[in-house]
Amino acid sequence: MLKKWFPQMENFSGQLKKYKVTIKDLLEENQKLESRAKASESGKMKDRMERAKLESELENMQRLVGRIPPEVLAELKRQQRTRGR
Repeated sequence: MLKKWFPQMENFSGQLKKYKVTIKDLLEENQKLESRAKASESGKMKDRMERAKLESELENMQRLVGRIPPEVLAELKRQQRTRGR
């Protein structure tokens, strides 16, 4: 009876080893993907912070330009047009 089951047990043992290797490889790949996902998320956060900073600077500049008297702004625009020619 042992001879009858032994080849199947050996085959099962080989398959089990293959599964263990496959699982190990998949776990390593999963770890790499998780690292990439975290790095990507960190990059997105940096992009959001940079965008917020730029938007804030734009708003500050728009407020500054909004405080320039219209006649001064018109003169500046006129001077730029004459320089551009």
